[in-house]
Amino acid sequence: MLDQQPTPQWLVPLQEAPHIAHIGVGSRVRAVDEWCLPDLWSLHLYGYTGELEVAGEVLPIAPGRISLVPPNVATRYRYHGEAVHLFAHIRLPAGVPEECVTLPTMLDCGADLARIRDRFQTALDFHARLPQLARAELWSLLCHLAGRQISEHDDALGLHPAVRDALGWIEARLGEPISVAALADRVGLSHNHLTRLFRTQLDSTVVGYVRGRRLARAHHLLTRSELPVKTVATAVGFADPQSFNKAFRQAYNAPPSAVRDGVITRSRKGG
Repeated sequence: MLDQQPTPQWLVPLQEAPHIAHIGVGSRVRAVDEWCLPDLWSLHLYGYTGELEVAGEVLPIAPGRISLVPPNVATRYRYHGEAVHLFAHIRLPAGVPEECVTLPTMLDCGADLARIRDRFQTALDFHARLPQLARAELWSLLCHLAGRQISEHDDALGLHPAVRDALGWIEARLGEPISVAALADRVGLSHNHLTRLFRTQLDSTVVGYVRGRRLARAHHLLTRSELPVKTVATAVGFADPQSFNKAFRQAYNAPPSAVRDGVITRSRKGG
């Protein structure tokens, strides 16, 4: 689970994929570094120990932690020896729209480390050749962090802890096969018990919920990015384009190609 540091926290707009200004592998040997990036958010996935000073707080850095700092915020890094990390300097939408989530500066990736690192590394690997894919991977990473933070508040809605964990696990793996049996095993319940909880608390089957989230993510990608329809289908777990087209049409009363063409047309007209 992603454990959070108490402060500071930021409103993060996620209604569009981030623009990547710089992405790479950093390695510092100096004892202290100071940064303040105008117009760019700073995302770091750490492989070392040290301290990050930001907004009057000193936050411990350790392998497996990830930090997000908004533009125009001064930071000071203190290193204990060589400091290898993945970093991205990104531009997020301006303003504070409805599609915002509050994220703390520092998070412990915990059991999600491998998945978060893979998404970060994929964005790095494809940034030069397929920048849209790189943007989508970082967007997915940020949305995953947001989803985990949102799940922290689901207790107020009366969700069973296993359901809350299942929702976070599903959100992180929409592009992969998800079986009810594997999900039940993941959260420590029987197949039947998890199914009953989904029916009672979410008014849905597990399969129906996963399908709905995949299609919602697909619609989001089709309307907020320029990824090809086939790439979107694969990104949300549909290996068969025909199955994706049929499911999307049933959910949104339009084929995915029409949604994508409409977005492109409006963009070209400046709408």
